[in-house]
Amino acid sequence: MPHDDDRSAKIKRAAGCVVYARDAAGALSLLLIHDQYDCWTIPKGHLEDGESDAEAAVREVWEETGVRGVLGPLVGRIAYEVRTRRGHLRPKTVAFFLMRADVLTVTPQAAEGIRAAEWFAPEAALARSGYAQVREVLAQAIGMLEGGVQ
Repeated sequence: MPHDDDRSAKIKRAAGCVVYARDAAGALSLLLIHDQYDCWTIPKGHLEDGESDAEAAVREVWEETGVRGVLGPLVGRIAYEVRTRRGHLRPKTVAFFLMRADVLTVTPQAAEGIRAAEWFAPEAALARSGYAQVREVLAQAIGMLEGGVQ
């Protein structure tokens, strides 16, 4: 059900990744970005025309952090509303995948609104995340990784 005067408003779609790495001892680290809203979160962004969720997720991680990796399974989807430029509410869904990082070097992209990008232990990533739904995705991803998903 539309929340504004534009009855043709489509659901805005985005995708991103819970990017992870393991050290030589097997300890898990998760990559978070510090976004333009002053919150720590997971790299994500909108789908471009003709792009799949998975393709957008990989591209957005690269654009925001300079990290490439091996895409894994879907962790989950979240839904929320965003305010349009005209002040109307529009539904948005975001698909999040696991991604094993190929390298640990990150380059936060200021042009993408990214203030910082850092690796955190799982507990610290959960504590640092600024969005409740993102914490749920992180917790789901941690459970998958601790359960043996690579």
